[in-house]
Amino acid sequence: MSGERTMDHATPRPVDQPGHGALGVDLRGAIPGVLAGALDESRRQLGIPTGAHGFGHQAGPWHMGILAKQAAVVRSAPVGASVHAIVDHDANDDATSIRAPILSDGLVDGLLVRWGPAVAGAATAWMPAVKRPAGRDRLGGVGWPLPWIGERLRAWFDELERHADAPSVAVQAARANQGVLVPLGVRPCAITVSTSSLMTTAVGHAVVDLMLADPARCAATFNASLVHAPRTATPLAERGDQSELPLWLRGKGGVRRRATASAVREALSKGESILPRAFVASGLLRLLLSRFVHGTGGGTYELAGDAWWHAWIGVRPGPYTIATATELLPLSEPSAPSVDLFRRAWTNPELLDPSGRALEERQMMLAAMQREPTGSAARRTAFQAMRDVIESLRSRYALELEDLRQRAPAREQRRTEALAHDRTWPAILHDAGTLAGMFSGSGR
Repeated sequence: MSGERTMDHATPRPVDQPGHGALGVDLRGAIPGVLAGALDESRRQLGIPTGAHGFGHQAGPWHMGILAKQAAVVRSAPVGASVHAIVDHDANDDATSIRAPILSDGLVDGLLVRWGPAVAGAATAWMPAVKRPAGRDRLGGVGWPLPWIGERLRAWFDELERHADAPSVAVQAARANQGVLVPLGVRPCAITVSTSSLMTTAVGHAVVDLMLADPARCAATFNASLVHAPRTATPLAERGDQSELPLWLRGKGGVRRRATASAVREALSKGESILPRAFVASGLLRLLLSRFVHGTGGGTYELAGDAWWHAWIGVRPGPYTIATATELLPLSEPSAPSVDLFRRAWTNPELLDPSGRALEERQMMLAAMQREPTGSAARRTAFQAMRDVIESLRSRYALELEDLRQRAPAREQRRTEALAHDRTWPAILHDAGTLAGMFSGSGR
């Protein structure tokens, strides 16, 4: 089963714009030139050719919507200039687990296998690769709704073990994901980098220097930018020269800790690693690349990210496009009715009144309640009156409700239906034709 696929919704952005930066300098002269030189050097450091296209995502077994970003990149990038950025500054718990559909009493259910330690707030860049992945034993004796699922999961564990020497659990999971997908017709990117490496480059150093030159301005412009995409990031603490910066520092056990300006200076003096937060990572990647491909979530938070970069140092990262896909596994659905009429009628028993008068009465009572001030005694009284009417209707139509309850789909059947429409099953579990089809067409 498949649904719509959306790719390449272009949103061009110029690389630099006039403005004023952290030091109050006119950026039309100094800063763009400094960044341009740092960007050229950083591309050499990371092995990224000029004109490259790329995308980024957290490590783990991606679903098809994520894989669509890779497909968009390899289909459009010049030869040898497609880039996959492993987002290993993140603390995503999916990195060390994989889920798959199974059969339970003839119905589809879900199996979650954790093959490595829980992330629990740690940046995956700072978690060592797992030498002996756990969970393979849970694949035995399981009923699979599709005949190839067991084989794909065993291949996943083979790849995890093959890459047990990776520098981190993030790289291990990313390589395992590609290792299973490529034999199924997926084309990998020519170059792989990690977001943790961005801060070690010339442009990463330049950006940190600009942050430390005026932490207050960096934090203030960051927070102000969130108006363009509320709830996409946590505001930074504004404390003048001790303001928080959009970076991560390493805490005990590899857990990420928020970074004040003084803590960043101390970490730098000790040679400790620094990780970017989302706006910094995506902004740097878009400055390094000619084209960046986001998913729908990234396309939303870049509204704030772009506003921050421009307000802070007067530049805008490069162009990005949107790519996503909805592809469903061909899982069978239960034959029971999908609509739970009992639940609907229990919540709204006025629907059982054939005259329609009960429905009108409830609508009037609801409107009367909403006219009263929030938290007032009058509003509570009106609410209770409406509840009394609902209970009265449930009593009046008790036989009708019981009949609907008897015919309501069981919870397990509703769950099976939901799992059949789940678009987030790992891409490695899809049939090879669907995977190869996503990468077909012109490309390199």
